[in-house]
Amino acid sequence: MEAFAAGAGFEASPLGVLIAGVGCTVVLLWACWSAISSYRGYAKRRVSGDDFGFAALRAVFLIVVMFWIFL
Repeated sequence: MEAFAAGAGFEASPLGVLIAGVGCTVVLLWACWSAISSYRGYAKRRVSGDDFGFAALRAVFLIVVMFWIFL
């Protein structure tokens, strides 16, 4: 870690926080996009209730897993 700090000019821990923050942000944006797209399909009767529920469950599961990995 000392070699990284000497070469980069800063410690490695802020970089880890930045990567975790960007990763969590991307996952949340994807989940919002997925929820909005699923709801639009459900509202236009192109997506069944079961598929809508499965999409919501998949998004929540992905959020939980990715937050566990990143944080």
